[in-house]
Amino acid sequence: MTTQTKKRGWIFIFLFLILLLGGAIVYSYQLWQEFNASQQKISAKISTLQTELKGLHSQTHDIQRLDKDLTRLTYKIETQPEHDDDWKIAEINYLLTIALHRLQLQHDHKGALAALKAADERLQHLNKPTLFQVRTQLLKDIQHLTELEQPDIARLAMRLATIPDLPLLQGTHQNHKPEKQINEQSWQNRILDNLKQIVVIRYNSNVESGFLSPGQRSLVMQILQLKLENARFFLLRRDSPNFSASIQTVQDWIKHYYDQNDKQVNALQKDLKNMQNIVLNPTLPDISGSLSLLITAQTEKNTQ
Repeated sequence: MTTQTKKRGWIFIFLFLILLLGGAIVYSYQLWQEFNASQQKISAKISTLQTELKGLHSQTHDIQRLDKDLTRLTYKIETQPEHDDDWKIAEINYLLTIALHRLQLQHDHKGALAALKAADERLQHLNKPTLFQVRTQLLKDIQHLTELEQPDIARLAMRLATIPDLPLLQGTHQNHKPEKQINEQSWQNRILDNLKQIVVIRYNSNVESGFLSPGQRSLVMQILQLKLENARFFLLRRDSPNFSASIQTVQDWIKHYYDQNDKQVNALQKDLKNMQNIVLNPTLPDISGSLSLLITAQTEKNTQ
């Protein structure tokens, strides 16, 4: 091999490394831009969420006031004679009101169901024929609320917040040195053979993640966390369409950069697929019928 041929070989290697470095820089810049854009979107959404939380705080204050009133009312009822039906009916009225507020303002179907069942128990002990229709409707309201399927928001939020470190789809480096070739080969073939023996790259038609530097791998993981936080944001807002879309972006990101042969990656992808079809804000049943009938019955009694 002549000196000029050797120089050409080194020039080829140098140009290859320059192109590889340039590609890594361009790819890093794209990831950095996406990272900044994601941060700006999340900051805007957090600001919106804080505004909504102020409104929820006002509603929670109303509920707390109702709970205090119920405690005082219960005490008054307990101190009244057993034959005083007006106080018992007032307690039933308040329990039905609490159930309505729990369901409509707090989406607390369990608390609403408990209040309805407590009202039904008091109606049974009261045993007044004039309130038969009220109890019939109350049993229907209890049945509707029992059949309501509510997603476990707290469990889903915890799952999205506790994602373990997942293995990226990366090439693995081997420490052994290339063996000397006995047969004569062109300098281009020897370079390719040496590279193949030094680095083994897992094939992925979608991304060249085997070329990511440690800094780039860290950035990929940070972007995954941001996408997960974005999904949790829509989850807590019970925004089903945007939650489903954000879960899809998380799935795509994991499929693009992470090892699909890993058990943890497969388990997470399965959980994300199940989350995507969850209705976060199902239509609430109307449980106001029993309260309306009770108010009507009491009005008719007072006008007689």
